[in-house]
Amino acid sequence: MAGVASVAMGLWLAAGSTPVVDATEVVKDLVVDMKYATPDNFLKQKVYPDGARCMLRHEAAERLAKAAETLRAQGYRLKVYDCYRPIAVQWQMWKILPKPGYVANPKKGGNHNRGAAVDLTLTTMDGQEVEMPTEFDSFEPKAHHSYQGGTEASRKHREILRKAMEGAGFKRNAMEWWHYDLPGATKLPVLDVPFTKEPEAASPAAEPKPAAEPKPQ
Repeated sequence: MAGVASVAMGLWLAAGSTPVVDATEVVKDLVVDMKYATPDNFLKQKVYPDGARCMLRHEAAERLAKAAETLRAQGYRLKVYDCYRPIAVQWQMWKILPKPGYVANPKKGGNHNRGAAVDLTLTTMDGQEVEMPTEFDSFEPKAHHSYQGGTEASRKHREILRKAMEGAGFKRNAMEWWHYDLPGATKLPVLDVPFTKEPEAASPAAEPKPAAEPKPQ
């Protein structure tokens, strides 16, 4: 693809942007469960292809590796739900649910479209998810970092995750305990390419040719 050079270990460099990498090649013991490759998400539809990988900008992957190292010392692993998201998929999600409080407007693009955001949780060392205040993609006050209800264990796990991620240099989303961004993420270019190809810089303003609508699951 023009303007894109492939380098070792799956590292991808988009022209004029930061490298993007398969996070599993950088983060030790990372558990991957890409929720949008299944109907187990708030859309109740599959919008990612089978085998979608957790791709992140290299800086984000390195910071995630630092957080994972901190958590391993406490007996936890990281499990990712969502990472880089092509802007074409963002348009597809917007057509399913055009509500800014739930889906970022693709005309501007969100930080997932920049490879600069990650949704994640904690697991035990054997990969079992720990208790959190809500399930992933729960858009209610219980998902806010300020929420002080629920069980003591769920609040404890939320704080363990927050401290590790912020300690690694991420910024939390106040309304979603699972969502973390790179600092200055909104200044980065939006990326758009299918998950099977190397990301390149893309303009979020123009709506791409629509992908085939997923069948209800």
